[in-house]
Amino acid sequence: MTLNEIEVSARAFAERAHGAQRYGDQPYVTHLAAVRAVLAEYGIGGDTGVAAWLHDVVEDTPITIMQIDEAFGKPVADLVWAVTGVGESRRERNADAQAKIVAHPPAAILKLADRIANVEASAANNQRLLAMYRSEHTAFRAKLAGLTTEVPAADQMWQRLDALLA
Repeated sequence: MTLNEIEVSARAFAERAHGAQRYGDQPYVTHLAAVRAVLAEYGIGGDTGVAAWLHDVVEDTPITIMQIDEAFGKPVADLVWAVTGVGESRRERNADAQAKIVAHPPAAILKLADRIANVEASAANNQRLLAMYRSEHTAFRAKLAGLTTEVPAADQMWQRLDALLA
């Protein structure tokens, strides 16, 4: 299977898993496509591109990380697991995901793309969420920015997020 075919399969898998779940007033795949588009803008693909379609599946659906591993392989599953926050509150989920990303730095660029997509969507239609992302930004950047230095486009991505939240 080609990488493109794997991405098509990951998108279909995620669409089935998320089912009727919505992202605001849009089908959930809208968010997944936005995350993938952010990565594509900066030339990021491979396992990270596949994981973009799957990054919320374990957090938001009954699908397990073992199922992701079986369907898409360990490298993709490791990326998905690293960005999956587990906990009772947003603070606990963020801390859990950030700790896993620190342990698996390649996931930091996926989380950055996810945050950019979320902030861009919030800026358009949800000022409450935008305010929440602004309040988290300093800690988010402090925890993850140093983990993205191996990615050539990371500085541009951070500048984009900083500008959105300024």
